[in-house]
Amino acid sequence: MNEPEPVVRASSAYRGLILIGLGVVALLVVAGIVVVVAGDRGEPAFEAGSPEAALHDYLAAYEAGQLDAAHAQFSTRVRDRWDIDAYRDAVDGGEAPGAGAARRVIFEGADVTGEAARVRLTIEEFVGDGLGGDTIRDSREIRMVREDGAWRIDEALVWLDPFRIPLD
Repeated sequence: MNEPEPVVRASSAYRGLILIGLGVVALLVVAGIVVVVAGDRGEPAFEAGSPEAALHDYLAAYEAGQLDAAHAQFSTRVRDRWDIDAYRDAVDGGEAPGAGAARRVIFEGADVTGEAARVRLTIEEFVGDGLGGDTIRDSREIRMVREDGAWRIDEALVWLDPFRIPLD
């Protein structure tokens, strides 16, 4: 006796493919939401005239290659001992360190005492390749002083790296 061939419906054959497609779409939607929520949060907003705003202005000028503007953010004490030509030499052409690297600066706050301040930072840098890597975190404090109503960096820096010059 011959049994009849089972009937395969087109809709049941495509059901698995449809479910897989819906799963991929759901993953893409979730990934898009994560990128929007956790992605680049843009430039931080600091109170005008704050030590954090002054340090942020220095970093923005430095990374844009505007070394005159970056150097102007130093205190008189630093500028008197480290002129713009010496600063340019220290920077070695004005390229931001790790240009294109996955590096970011997180402002943790400032401790202000009269005309002096210390701005607390965390510097994060991703090192590795596309298959693996790690994030290195380094805490740093930058000394600031208030001169003529504006906050100035009171240590020699190339980006946020200390640079040795005799400041007495």
